[in-house]
Amino acid sequence: MNAPAPSPKKKNYPIPWIATYFLMALVLIAGSFVIVWYLGQFSSDFDYDDADVAFVEKIVLSPTPERGDFSALNGGDWQALCLVGWQATPKQAFKSAGIPEKAAEAMLRAYRTVAEQIKQSEFVLLYADRAGNVRAVRHPHGFAFAGEGAAACTGASNPVVSLPVGR
Repeated sequence: MNAPAPSPKKKNYPIPWIATYFLMALVLIAGSFVIVWYLGQFSSDFDYDDADVAFVEKIVLSPTPERGDFSALNGGDWQALCLVGWQATPKQAFKSAGIPEKAAEAMLRAYRTVAEQIKQSEFVLLYADRAGNVRAVRHPHGFAFAGEGAAACTGASNPVVSLPVGR
C-alpha cells in the first residue's frame, strides 16, 4: 500500500500582514494631507463677508456699474473715498476731488501698503471716516477699472461716483 506523501507544513508569517496594514495607514495619512492641501488651494484672498467688500460688490456687479452711490458706505461715516485701479497714482484724483490734504496723505499711505498686492484684475477702495481712520479694501472685480492707472475719488458731499468702466 502506498501511503500519501505528507504535505509540507504551512508556516505563518505575520510580517506581510503587518506591512500591509502599515502601508495602508501611510496611504490614508498621506491621502488626508493631499486632500487638505487640495481643498486649501481654492481659498480666496478676499473676505466676502466684510461689509465694505459686499457693498462694493453690489455696485460693481449691478446692471449700472458705471455709477456708484456710496452714501451708505460704512453706515454713511466717511469723509472721502477713492477707487484706485491697477498701477494707478491716486494723487491727482485726490486733488481733483478736493479731498483735504490730511485725509489724502492718510489714504495715500494706506494705498501704498496694498499697492504691491493689487493685480491687473483688481482695484482698491480707499476711504477715510470722519474720525480720520483710513481703510484700504482690495476688490477682485477690477473690470470697472480696466484702464491702467484709473482712479476715481469723491467727498461725502458728492457720494455718487462715475466709475471709469472699461468694457
